[in-house]
Amino acid sequence: MSEFLIKSAISMTILFLLYKLLLEKEKMHRFNRFYLLFSLLFSLCLPFITIPVYVSIPVAPIQDSVMMIHSVTEQQPLTNSNTVSTVVVQSEVNYMPYIIWGLYSIVTLLLIIRFAINITRFYRLKKRNQNIPYKGATLVLIDNNILPHTFLNTVYVNKEEYEKQAIEPELYSHELTHVKQRHTLDILFIELLKTILWFNPLLYFYKKAIQLNHEFLADENVIYKNDIISYQRLLLNSSQQRAPMAMLASNLNFPITKKRFVMMTKTTPKIKTLALKLACVITVAGIVYFLSTENVAYAGTQQSETLTATDSVSPDSRRDEYFKGVNIIIQDSVRNVFINTPYEKLTLDQKRYYLANVPNKKDNPDGVSEEDYKFSLEQKDSHFYIDNKKISREEFLKHKREEFASTGFKMFGETKAGEEMSMTFMLYYYTYPYYNKHIKHLNDHYPEETCQITISKKPVPDSFKIIKTGSEIGKSDKEVIDIRQETMISAATYNFEEDNAKTAHTRDAAFPGGNEAFDAYITKNLDLDSIIQKNEAFIGYTVNTDGSVTHVKLYGDNDEKLNDDIKKVFEASPKWIPQQENGKPITTNKVFTYRKTK
Repeated sequence: MSEFLIKSAISMTILFLLYKLLLEKEKMHRFNRFYLLFSLLFSLCLPFITIPVYVSIPVAPIQDSVMMIHSVTEQQPLTNSNTVSTVVVQSEVNYMPYIIWGLYSIVTLLLIIRFAINITRFYRLKKRNQNIPYKGATLVLIDNNILPHTFLNTVYVNKEEYEKQAIEPELYSHELTHVKQRHTLDILFIELLKTILWFNPLLYFYKKAIQLNHEFLADENVIYKNDIISYQRLLLNSSQQRAPMAMLASNLNFPITKKRFVMMTKTTPKIKTLALKLACVITVAGIVYFLSTENVAYAGTQQSETLTATDSVSPDSRRDEYFKGVNIIIQDSVRNVFINTPYEKLTLDQKRYYLANVPNKKDNPDGVSEEDYKFSLEQKDSHFYIDNKKISREEFLKHKREEFASTGFKMFGETKAGEEMSMTFMLYYYTYPYYNKHIKHLNDHYPEETCQITISKKPVPDSFKIIKTGSEIGKSDKEVIDIRQETMISAATYNFEEDNAKTAHTRDAAFPGGNEAFDAYITKNLDLDSIIQKNEAFIGYTVNTDGSVTHVKLYGDNDEKLNDDIKKVFEASPKWIPQQENGKPITTNKVFTYRKTK
């Protein structure tokens, strides 16, 4: 609400000052009428407009001495195994917002009632008095001593003056202009805004400007067919009478000022009119630029000077191949971006931002590196799988590294109070025959016809809920998760490629530009070699449904200053694309793994 009030007030102020300084004194009344109404509508809509400006950020090379691994844990938070006492503190209720909203509602209700009463008065006058058709309008003859005034297509005049034919034709022409150009609709619009936003003083200035411009328009129409001097004398004579009190009416005597008399004889060159209109367009564009644009960072694509066979396919080309023919639905409430279109119709910046992570094509396996093989053997709590079949560590050691085409792992983390984080690894290896038959073409194309990405305006609490079935009902989330993990690990077989395909379908949380861009961001803003003394460290963090990062924690280290330094950098990162599940964003916990390789 505060953003709406601030942005709309800034826009209204700038546009009104432009009108007062440049437009009001010029004879371009039809444009001015449009400008004033547009200024109000534009200012009210502006806070809801967000135009993303995609900014490429360079991907800095990662230092050789640091190896960074991104892993996704289950969506539940990583918890301590020891029981921790919990103190519930009941916060004090702040009644001030309720008082403010209550007062606003009362005042607004009273103003709405007054608004309705004022409109009703005109219809009562029309119903109780004589009506006479007149040149497409209706004259209502009133006994009171009033000046002619208009409401919608009705002109209210003094009955005695009408019967004596004492009302000059110029006055009829003036009021008929209000009727034909429907000036009452402008007044009703501004009055309705004043009823709802009664605390905004700018609306009162806008109403006065709109009413004065109406008089300029009516005067212009009258003097087009009549003598200016005689019409001015008529206005001066009429101004001695009492003006009508109805605030919703367009009337002859609002106001008889030097401005109206000067405007009758003024002319504005066409070239000046065009220049002023151009100034208005530039001003509106400037307001949109400063108040409605939002920089969105994505990693720029860079190719090394020496290209390998894999590198020869650019990230953009690989993305095009992967999403070819897929319908993309994007509902980004943070930036007000809503898209439902085939992938091919997305702009390049949209593709790079919303679809940054694309799985690499598994064309030709290059085997298992010595480093990955050594890493598997070093893990204390690990479970080995060859071609999705679980085997013992001893049986795994009977195989040579060169027999395997590819490897990967799943890991689960748990932290005990006062101890470092313990990790359980499921390490899977694929032989060449199995890889070529079952794995090679898994990542060729997106597995579904539609890919939906949703980003909420604000973080949605409890966006991830564990659905419990059968014997799981009645157990805590942690108990259910532990049971499922134990079942997964103890099973004789596990289909890792099916699990990976499901992950590709659900779209894991992605940093704009991919993991390389996030590594570059961390490397640029954190000197992990200096601040982390251990050879290995795990940093847990949560990516919320709006892409923000929270709950940052360096596991196994209670140094508050160190944690605060890491927390500030992680939470200040550009917003992520949150994890998707069935087209809806969910909160996910991730682990950033840091290792010194030298």
